[in-house]
Amino acid sequence: MTEVASATSLARTYRYVRLAILGAVLAILVSVAAVAIGAGTAPESLSAGFYTPARTVFTGSLFAVSLALLALSGRSVPQALLDVAAVLAPLVAIIPTPVEGVVPAAVHADVVNGLVTFLLVGVAGLVAAVVVARAQGTLTRGVVTTLAVVAVLVVGFPLWAVLDEGSLLRFGHLTATLAFFAVIAAVAGWTAWAPSSSRPSVRGVYGVIAIGIILAIVFLLAVFLLQLADPGAPPRDIPLVLIGEVVLLMLFAAFWVVETVRTWSDPDPRIR
Repeated sequence: MTEVASATSLARTYRYVRLAILGAVLAILVSVAAVAIGAGTAPESLSAGFYTPARTVFTGSLFAVSLALLALSGRSVPQALLDVAAVLAPLVAIIPTPVEGVVPAAVHADVVNGLVTFLLVGVAGLVAAVVVARAQGTLTRGVVTTLAVVAVLVVGFPLWAVLDEGSLLRFGHLTATLAFFAVIAAVAGWTAWAPSSSRPSVRGVYGVIAIGIILAIVFLLAVFLLQLADPGAPPRDIPLVLIGEVVLLMLFAAFWVVETVRTWSDPDPRIR
């Protein structure tokens, strides 16, 4: 009886965490849409919501996603990738997207504060992760590898700011965003093609999501490079970046919808 209750509690916990991720995605879309309706025009991108009244919801939702991904952590390859994604999510919130090629000076102090906090809390989190893993007897080679990758991110982005702040402000947001979704694509791809108990049709859905995310990343990167080479080249009446970001966010949500449905009644609902 106790084992059944425990399994049910575990299933509910994972279920609620996955639903919370979907709630965070919805919050970002609704907050930016509300700003667009109020202004009477669509923003250039979802990330540009940082400079609008949607900023609080936008950044708060990204931190909520980070915490949820950490809560889903474990020892499988996909779960290790989710840990990396969890570290990238706050960087998407902390480093704003440039406006016409630059990040306004008014928010530079915000970025510095965010990166210092990210570094110190990140280091504390790494130490805590090692201590907890040793206490649990789970400090495996895979865990050490994951912590090493996380350490590179925790130290690397603040170090980037120290060495070349201008470069970080111009390219940091794009780098963190595309890296985040690339990791999610890797998780979806692993779930689609690695041996699992999922039905072929379900694995096919994961494959479509992975390929869709990769194509959207390539699209956004192409738009960015085109704008970098010739700022006047892309049609300004079509919000290409906004379209690409919305597609990425919807595919991200689709992944968690499929995950939630697939594991709804699974007594051990971890990503395997």
